[in-house]
Amino acid sequence: MKKSNLHTHTVLCDGRDTVRHMADRAYGKGFVSLGFSGHGKQTCNRFGIRDEHEYAAEVLEAARAYEGRMRVWLGVEQDYYGVCGIKYDYRLGAVHYLTGDDGTLYGIDHSLDTFSEMFAHFGGDIRALARAYYGKVYEMAVKNRPDVIVHYDLICKFNENNRFFDEEDPVYRRIALETLEAIYPLCDMLEVNTGAMARLWRTRPYPTPELLGRWRELGGRVIIGSDCHDAEKLDWGFDAARALIEGAGYKTVWRLGDADELFVEDEL
Repeated sequence: MKKSNLHTHTVLCDGRDTVRHMADRAYGKGFVSLGFSGHGKQTCNRFGIRDEHEYAAEVLEAARAYEGRMRVWLGVEQDYYGVCGIKYDYRLGAVHYLTGDDGTLYGIDHSLDTFSEMFAHFGGDIRALARAYYGKVYEMAVKNRPDVIVHYDLICKFNENNRFFDEEDPVYRRIALETLEAIYPLCDMLEVNTGAMARLWRTRPYPTPELLGRWRELGGRVIIGSDCHDAEKLDWGFDAARALIEGAGYKTVWRLGDADELFVEDEL
């Protein structure tokens, strides 16, 4: 399996490193392709790309610098609240916010405190939160028609050891599964995301083995993404992601292409 990452953030949104430094580290780690996926501009203006044209120019400059050695792609992570003003090579679909009944905008994965506030707003009821979150993910897929659904069960980020809720709750699991089934006709590529592992919040990738297994039964494809905000962690958790994918019964995994084809399939 060749090294690649499609989910990469830089200082132009909420990452810590420049585009060029990310590209240099990826090449040094033996990557054959690298996709930048800055958070698209958003109506809520929390942490989207400040200037899409500046972002695209820097990514294209890196692509020219590594032409013939490592393929660099221009992507975007488009939230439900995202608005894209330029054309990208690919779009990742995500939900990072929920709006409360009182109009308050809650960040799902920004911090432990913001998640706690959101969970309290839903009365500590994971079923109510799950209906709101997964419902918004489905709406995002209908609205944006992304190329890849990323960190599908993001509301589990701060829930290691069931800190807030029981991930085995049958109603919660059913909501997540039924939404996944509804999304499949809209987008057949699902990311296995190691970002929470890199930040030491989780010991496993997203999504759960159950969700990943159902995705395979539906005929869905999978791709590994590190959701990287730190160049030193570009390939963080890739072995764990591969093991999860193999455990779900997959024989192949997809990645960004190293030539002209956007997505290519590798044997595990």
